[in-house]
Amino acid sequence: MNSRSPYSHYEETRKGRGRSPSSRQDSTSTQTYTTKKNMKDDQDMAKTDRRRTRTNRDQSPDIDKSSDSYYSDDYENTTYGSERSPTPSSKAFSPRAKKAGYKVRSVTPVHNRGIKKVNTKFSSSKKAPRWGFRSQSLNKESSSPKDIDVVTKRVLSARLLKINELRNELTELQMKLEECQKENKALKRLQFRQEKALNKFEDTENEVSQLISRHNNEMRTLKERLRKSQERERNTEKRLKDTEEELYRTNVALKKLKLLSENKQLAEREELTKKVDLLEVRLDDRERRVRELEKNLELTHSSFQRQLVAEKKKVHDVQEDNKVLQEELLRLTQKLKDKKENLCKKY
Repeated sequence: MNSRSPYSHYEETRKGRGRSPSSRQDSTSTQTYTTKKNMKDDQDMAKTDRRRTRTNRDQSPDIDKSSDSYYSDDYENTTYGSERSPTPSSKAFSPRAKKAGYKVRSVTPVHNRGIKKVNTKFSSSKKAPRWGFRSQSLNKESSSPKDIDVVTKRVLSARLLKINELRNELTELQMKLEECQKENKALKRLQFRQEKALNKFEDTENEVSQLISRHNNEMRTLKERLRKSQERERNTEKRLKDTEEELYRTNVALKKLKLLSENKQLAEREELTKKVDLLEVRLDDRERRVRELEKNLELTHSSFQRQLVAEKKKVHDVQEDNKVLQEELLRLTQKLKDKKENLCKKY
């Protein structure tokens, strides 16, 4: 008899696969190993019982093993192994002695288990046994239940191993499914927050664009007003220059007239005096107008300076606001790019 266990192939295959990193798989593998060890012990006990039974049979050859009333325990194991699926209760085999049968029993369902007579030419007889033919039939028929028993155990062991592997795979898939569901929930929450931030950023970007357009309009208005004020100032300066030139000419004429008035020999002194008076009046008017124009120029200049300072201050404030908004826009744009890159990396 081959001393190698029928489970050695599955044990070597199981050891070659390596251990799973999961603690649940380790416990399942340990349970499988314990089950296989128990099955191997039961098989060794069954082999020992077979040897004892064979020894007893050889010592008492007078027992008629070919009779129809002989019952083999291999029938139960064969029937249960062929008709029932492997369950935890079928892991440990019966410690009963498994006798090598000499009659081939008909395999019937468990609920109608019976023993049929097999009509062979070596049927039972009360006469003395014919040892030549009997030894040949024993050699042929004794190998069949043993092979069936080994094959059945191997099939059961393979089924148990397959069931354990499928359970391990099912556990792994369930764990992976839970992890995927958690990751999906986290990604959905992240997507919701990012969409909310994106909508807020779009609203802020629209507000910034509107503010920039208003600022540009104000800048154009202020530039237009500044241009008009400068033009008015140039006109006023031109008028002031003309007035000063006229005043200078009037002063020169006045001096000439005074020189003439001081000349006593002139006959037309009275007329010249009248002209001088008239010129003085006109000069006074001109001086008054010059003073008014200078005062008006000073007021206009001071008003223009105040207005210019106010406009410059407004322009500076608007530029500061524009700079802050530009920095905020750049920061939000960079943040949006980083979030998009993170999303691309994750998906």
